[in-house]
Amino acid sequence: MATNKKHNRFVAEEPYILRIRDPELAQQIRSTLQNEGEAAKRKLEIIFDDSNVAGVLRFEGTDYQLTILNLPTIAECYKTYDDVNLVKTGDIGQVLVVGPCLEEECRVGEIIDGVTPPMRNARERVFRKPIDVPKEMVAQVESQILDILNGGAPQNYKFIDHEEVWQINPATGKGFWAPAK
Repeated sequence: MATNKKHNRFVAEEPYILRIRDPELAQQIRSTLQNEGEAAKRKLEIIFDDSNVAGVLRFEGTDYQLTILNLPTIAECYKTYDDVNLVKTGDIGQVLVVGPCLEEECRVGEIIDGVTPPMRNARERVFRKPIDVPKEMVAQVESQILDILNGGAPQNYKFIDHEEVWQINPATGKGFWAPAK
């Protein structure tokens, strides 16, 4: 936490994801932040308009289009002080995207691929419509499961229990399953 000396109050850290679509700009900003430390704060500025949906990223006097998009799910942010213990520092629900907004993303207001590529179309996959299964099939499967739990086998099936033990061949040292005696 930082202290705002002017108003003498605590200001909490707020995690966010900044996605820059232009790889050259991303590399410039990354190297500036890594190499210049506190001096980089004067070169980098984020300004939002009144809608809180769009804004501008100002880097070294040049303005770049910035759009705020929702994530399909909430991502948690962690911090470590000793490389062993993790402390949750916040939840991230939105991404600041620098560069042109894709047509579908702008229409929906949500970033398509989440934080990583495996999350592509996560909302469609996770919140898909339920599978339509006939009630008769559900009743039949329930009946078969109850038969199995009560020690019986479903109709036209027979359970055969073979007891086996793990043995090791002394000559080769390899193990195998053998019928119990």
